[in-house]
This record gives sequence, C-alpha cells and structure tokens, in this order.
Amino acid sequence: MRKYINKLFAVVLATATITSCTVEEGTVPGNDKEPNVVVYSYTAKKPYNEDNDVTLRLAFNNKVESAYYLAEKASEKEAKVATMGEEGYMDYVVSNGTKINEVASNTDLTLTEMYGKYAITVVVVNGNKKTSAVTEFTGLEWADVVNGTYYFAVKPDVTGESRPTTLQVCTTDNTLYRLKDVFGQGANMKFQLLPDYTAKDADGTYTYFRIPATETPFTYGSHGTVSVRDIGYWQGSSAWITDNGYESGMYEDYYCFFCIQYYVSAGSLGYNYEEFVPDAE
Repeated sequence: MRKYINKLFAVVLATATITSCTVEEGTVPGNDKEPNVVVYSYTAKKPYNEDNDVTLRLAFNNKVESAYYLAEKASEKEAKVATMGEEGYMDYVVSNGTKINEVASNTDLTLTEMYGKYAITVVVVNGNKKTSAVTEFTGLEWADVVNGTYYFAVKPDVTGESRPTTLQVCTTDNTLYRLKDVFGQGANMKFQLLPDYTAKDADGTYTYFRIPATETPFTYGSHGTVSVRDIGYWQGSSAWITDNGYESGMYEDYYCFFCIQYYVSAGSLGYNYEEFVPDAE
C-alpha cells in the first residue's frame, strides 16, 4: 500500500448530496405547577475543544424564578448523593454551583476543560420548590503513542506539504486515535479503528479505520471552511471502506495511510491517499 501513496485515484466517485438536520430547541412554557428545566447538549463548536468542552441549552418553563448549575466528576456526585440524598444535593448545587442570570427563556452556556466522566446538574427554584435535570459528558483524555510526520497530498497548496504531529490513543477507548495538531495548534484529526477488518500486503498487516467529518482551520477562496472525511462518509456507506477498496489503515508499527476527501460546503476539493510516518526509533 505504501508505494501507491502518491498515485491519484482513477475511479470517479458519485457526487454526494450534503444535507443537514435540526434539533427541536427549548420547551413550550405551560401551566406547570412546578419549576422545570430541560437540558439539551451539543457538540462545542470552534474555538472550543469538542473533546473536553460541551455546549448546553437550558429551556426553562414559566415557573422558574432562579436556576443554578454544577459540573463535577460523576463519581464525586454519586458520593455526595449517597450521603445527603437527592434533595440535599439540590441544596448543595444551589449553595455551591453557578447561578444562571437569565431564566426567562432558553439559555446557552458552554462548559470547558472537562476530563473524564462528568455529571452536570441544573437546579431550578420557585420559592421553596426545587427540581433538577442532569446530563452527562465524558471528556476525552489522550496518551502519546509515537511522534512522526503527516504528509498531505490532496490540497498541499492549502495545507502545506507536511507537518510534524503526535499519534495519540484515547485512554478510555483503545480503538480511538488522533493526530494532535495535525492541521495546526488545537486542530486535531480523530480516527476510529475497525478491529474486525484487517488486511495484509507486502508491508505487513494493517487494521482499517474510519475518519469522521472534521473541520480544519483552513479556508478555500470564498467557499469557507475546508473539512475532511473518509470516502465512506462522503458516499454515505461504510461499504466503500470495508468492501470497495477505499480503506484507510494502520500498520503494526503505527504507519498509517489515509484515504481522505477534502471538501467545502459547495462540494469536493478532491481525494487521495495521505500518510503518517512514525519517527525512526
């Protein structure tokens, strides 16, 4: 596979249709007798770090007079609830949490720098009445595997020809990897190994992986942000990866080849093989 890394594809893929979806937002104030809040969680957008930051939308009903939130490790919350009970924990959030200034309608907030499993508790108050809502977020933590160099092939005029980077593995999921700062400071690329899919060639055995849609800090003319993804996500079917020969793979020595597409909102900028080459030991 390595010796073919710089060859362009000869096959033309069908153009993919880009669609978007929306999420129902908020809640409709009604005639509730109790204060109430609904918590929606969203992936944090740039400049936030989606690995460790989360954006929340809090939808309050018309009985809420004040509201508070507290984010802490899930294990720490469980220990407190075990000793003080749910009612006591709500009082704890009111006393030790952060007060939310705007409770008339929907309120958005972004919590940052969370590593590990967190419980985020929102308590709403009306007089002596309290209710709560909880959501959980697991912030990813990473361990270095090997330093190396990433070589760009699709749009080197945009990305540059190569960049030093570090291959890292998620400490809670040994099939999840990322190339740290591969597109610049804080701009990483994650990919997920498929342990059930392996192949062997003259260079050894490699394990397939998927590359989800990832925004880069690069722009392309007036077309806006450049993003990347594997061919399967582009074409809307994992069969392009597992069956049709457009796989990306990691060898046992951590050399990786990426069958990757670059695109903007207007369409594709091209696709090719790119590679991560570990430093020699």
